[in-house]
Amino acid sequence: MDTTAIVWFGIGGGAALFALSLFHQRYVKKSAQAMQSRGSFTLFAVLMTVFAIGAFLAGIASASV
Repeated sequence: MDTTAIVWFGIGGGAALFALSLFHQRYVKKSAQAMQSRGSFTLFAVLMTVFAIGAFLAGIASASV
């Protein structure tokens, strides 16, 4: 595994953790800012999840080359 794959896995992991923290703020902690934003926290968390999946796939693709 080369440096590029490790970077992609790191980016994917960071994006996944950020998405989980957004979901946690919105649905578990129910912070005031997250509740006032209506669907924007959820939308951004879903987009970060999609980005994390894409980064993991890029990491797998660059590791197999």
